[in-house]
Amino acid sequence: MSQDNNAANTFISVAHVASELFKAQSIAEELSITSKNARALAVRAGSTAAGFNEITRFIEGLSKLTIEAATSVNTIAISQTKIAANLFRTHGFIVRLNKVNYQAKENQPDIIDNIFQKVDSERKQLERKISSSLRELIDRLDETKMELRATQVVSVVSRVEASRASEEFQGSLNSVADKVSSAGSRINSHLETARKHLAHLQ
Repeated sequence: MSQDNNAANTFISVAHVASELFKAQSIAEELSITSKNARALAVRAGSTAAGFNEITRFIEGLSKLTIEAATSVNTIAISQTKIAANLFRTHGFIVRLNKVNYQAKENQPDIIDNIFQKVDSERKQLERKISSSLRELIDRLDETKMELRATQVVSVVSRVEASRASEEFQGSLNSVADKVSSAGSRINSHLETARKHLAHLQ
């Protein structure tokens, strides 16, 4: 595969990652609303659902974590697309330089070779940057996936707390547990898809 294609594929892959993280962020914002509703519900349920207050704070924390991760990944993705675009242009310029038929006069510097060396040095620098940025992007996705495992634990604990509440609130509190579990799975699915878009770039 040519270097031009590599740069183009990186650009496209990172754009896909940004799209998946935008979807994950939207779900996290739904989760934030769920935590606020759960907090109001716990207040209405009184002392029988007192344990839900801690859970709602944790749900809110998971929501913030995902939103922050999405923002962070989006920042990296924007940086990546800029680097990939520059790399694509640099590769194109190198291809054009290679087609130039230039003969330096005796005892004169080879101007084309000097330009080529400078541009090629820039290409190598951009490739190092993109490699480092990709590693950062992958690490951030993996960290977020690990931290989101807690959503299933929160869901189980939520159901335990719901069973302790007054009967009239149990259905609503169990609904919160279902929403947390669903949100965690959906966010994780988007992170998995995002990760797959980067697999061939490693």
